[in-house]
Amino acid sequence: MLKLTQELLDVPIDQLGLMVLKDFLDNDGWNRSSYVGEARGAGASIQIQRALAEAFSWLEGRGLLALDPSQSSSNAVFVTRIGRLVAEDGPDAFYATERLQRNLHRAIERVARPQFLIGAYEQGVFVAMKAVEVRVRALCRLGDEVVGVDLMNKAWGRSGLITDPDAVPGEQEGTRALFAGAYAVFRNPSGHREVDYDDVVEAAEMVQLASLLMRILDRTERRISSK
Repeated sequence: MLKLTQELLDVPIDQLGLMVLKDFLDNDGWNRSSYVGEARGAGASIQIQRALAEAFSWLEGRGLLALDPSQSSSNAVFVTRIGRLVAEDGPDAFYATERLQRNLHRAIERVARPQFLIGAYEQGVFVAMKAVEVRVRALCRLGDEVVGVDLMNKAWGRSGLITDPDAVPGEQEGTRALFAGAYAVFRNPSGHREVDYDDVVEAAEMVQLASLLMRILDRTERRISSK
């Protein structure tokens, strides 16, 4: 059982949830009510008992715990496969995947998130940036032979095919540099060599950048269509 001190009330709910998850797994827990009841029996305050109950709700809401169909009690739960991975390997991959659930552009979520769920982070970044490249090429109506940084420069240069003519020169150049730089730094390496993303959170942020670029392309398409 965790140390049931008042300091637990200062622990953010996600961290407390992960602490409870590991403790529940290490002690072969099977019933959330029994777990909280054990804390009550050990003299935990009602505030701490409620915090533990909140932790269980957080864990279940994220699929780290689930109702156990082999038990008749409605409070019987088990640690899911994802929950075991988080408890054993740490929460970084879990947090990274969580990031990709929040308002990610649908075109990026559709291709990248499934890769993250199976741990294929390099592939997730690759397909996200590739989706951006394909969208830019379609808006420019260019053939498949125009690729990479050259494509981004043709699209977003001073007199680029989809450059906003009403934007000030600095914004035009900034948009070109943003797209060309993102491709050169994040898409190119994955396309030409094996890239090992030790920091899964960094990989998730690359996918989020691809999502932002897609939203810029949404706005660009609306501008072009309105003319």
